[in-house]
Amino acid sequence: MIIFSQYKHGNELLAALHHAETPVSIENLMDKLQLSRRSIMYILENVNKELIIKQISPIENIKGIGYFLPPKAKTYLQPLDADIRQQALLVLPKQWSLNIKALTQKESLILFNYIIITQETTSINELMGIFHSSRNTVLKRLRSLVFYNRENELQIKTTPKGRIILGAELIQRKWVLENLEMILLLLKKSYQISYEKYIFRELRQYEQESGNHFTDDARRILEYFLTWYANRLSKGKILKKMDVDIAHPASRSLSWEKFFLQKRGFYHLTEYVYLSKILRIYACSKVNNKTLFYKKMHKIAEDMTDQFFLISGLLPGIHHHMMVDSLAVHLVSVCHRITAGLRYHNPLLEQIRVSYQNLFIISRAAAQPLTDYLGKQPSDDEIALLTTYFGSDIRTDQLKEDRKQILVVCSSGIGTSQFLLMQLREKYPHLLFSGPFRMSEYLRLSLHSIGLIITTTFLEQNTSKPIPVLQISALPTKYEWSLLNKKLLSLGFAVSEYKRESIQPLMDLIANYAKIEDATGLCNGLQEYFQKNRQEHWKIPASSKDEPSSLLKYITFIPFNLPNWKEAVRTAFRPLLRHNFIREHYVDRIIELTEKNGNYMLLGKGVLLAHAKPEDGVLSLSVSIALCKNPVSLSRGKHIKCIICLAPIDQTRHLDFLAVLLQYINDDNWCDRLYQIKTQAELESFLLDYF
Repeated sequence: MIIFSQYKHGNELLAALHHAETPVSIENLMDKLQLSRRSIMYILENVNKELIIKQISPIENIKGIGYFLPPKAKTYLQPLDADIRQQALLVLPKQWSLNIKALTQKESLILFNYIIITQETTSINELMGIFHSSRNTVLKRLRSLVFYNRENELQIKTTPKGRIILGAELIQRKWVLENLEMILLLLKKSYQISYEKYIFRELRQYEQESGNHFTDDARRILEYFLTWYANRLSKGKILKKMDVDIAHPASRSLSWEKFFLQKRGFYHLTEYVYLSKILRIYACSKVNNKTLFYKKMHKIAEDMTDQFFLISGLLPGIHHHMMVDSLAVHLVSVCHRITAGLRYHNPLLEQIRVSYQNLFIISRAAAQPLTDYLGKQPSDDEIALLTTYFGSDIRTDQLKEDRKQILVVCSSGIGTSQFLLMQLREKYPHLLFSGPFRMSEYLRLSLHSIGLIITTTFLEQNTSKPIPVLQISALPTKYEWSLLNKKLLSLGFAVSEYKRESIQPLMDLIANYAKIEDATGLCNGLQEYFQKNRQEHWKIPASSKDEPSSLLKYITFIPFNLPNWKEAVRTAFRPLLRHNFIREHYVDRIIELTEKNGNYMLLGKGVLLAHAKPEDGVLSLSVSIALCKNPVSLSRGKHIKCIICLAPIDQTRHLDFLAVLLQYINDDNWCDRLYQIKTQAELESFLLDYF
């Protein structure tokens, strides 16, 4: 079937003429399409209009014989045949038929940019035909595109043949990589788009050779990008030696890259190296864990998770080691992506930043080992994804060992599935959720004490031990949440939300003292009120002067030189010790942990977050801050000037204060002002303005 016309039966008409070797009579067309003569004539008229707009030769008629497509029209429509259309559509924007009115300004600019990058030249008439828009609308978009491209280091130039893109080839490819997912999403609203048919098998071969297995999402995007990339090379867009660093080849051989490119007629070392780097930036569900790079990433993952739990005071979950392994796999692609300067767009960024503010801020601080390794801080989009890893690993205090577990299983075990686990734990904080587990991990797990399996993918039942399974999406709809709630109730899980049956006794009590005129409205209002109060648990206060700031008990300026970091810690904790907020053993334990684990409490910028566990000697929840006039050497060339003395009594009550504090520490200007302070009075005045 040809996919070209927007008119009903228009594509069927074109397919009939396209596959015919001789002219087709109107009677034959009526028979093939099961339409009247009048309908056939109507379709012929409108399809010819579409062909003319696209500057394609229209359908012709030989009187008394029949209708036919001219040879040039057949050649043009050949790639749109269903058998080969899918592999060509992505690289043939002239064939698209899109509605510009259905696109936002940004979406249309992304598509305009992609079209101009992909084609040799693009005329205004071609853009008018693609988007079914007026000349004036197209010109407005092109003017906006000039400003849009300034931040992308690209430039649109007008030539006699149409618009072309100016900018380094590497930058053009980088732009396509960063925006390809959005482009595919927009195209799939109108088309069933696919990739070059051999690429799927070739990527499987790469996975077997390298030991790195892509996530489903990463493999899908790679299939499309490699289709575009091969087409790009066919147009002579080859990188020069100066564009890539060929002095440091990939850790493994480039045999697969050579096979892929030479099969398509390209023999360029620069492209072998480039393709190798591209393959490494995409997320994997499994990597070759024997490589030195993976081992380095695993050590960074361990350091980051240690930092997260030490900073937050939270406890890791029962499958902590699996989370660390998954995080290490994730960091492999993160490092390659950041090193390549490729921006990652996290669709959940704002939702995570708003709903889990404190976890987001603590995760940024916990990412310091990764920042040190890369020499640059990961973007907020990357931090949001790290937050889902850390957040999914938190153990809740309310859980008991004898309670039934709920497994979360997905296809890859990362990304939105991690966010699903965070949402489940937020909505049902008293239930024990474990995961998310990849399918391969799930098959190895003991299902003892498992009461329910929640999955984002199809899951075959274990016949030896049937367990209830509920399939929902990674971002559940309102209906799916309702379905889950009913499932939990039917299985005997204690769903402690304020449902109507829970609120009814309260309404009966109110009715004893007041007249209820709108029972339904009151019921809904009470339900929303209790739901809102329960969700406030994880939120940062709107002002740094809200209640959690009362944790700050003492502020100390240390004007004299200290002999070593141990004495600095003891001096900083002295006010809390003197006023019975902690025991002496608590300070000894902090020093012992620092000696054992190194600079694990160092947040960077000369700030040390000193704390141990509540059972190590905390008597009352408290915080004190000490500022040293002169830096104190810690170890390995690190120095400290500010010591945050934290005495937590549980996993959560100090988190809001800590999140606010970390926001300030992350602000370079705030730290500069702090370190310019010279007296106790100045320090008190400065900190009390914020806490």
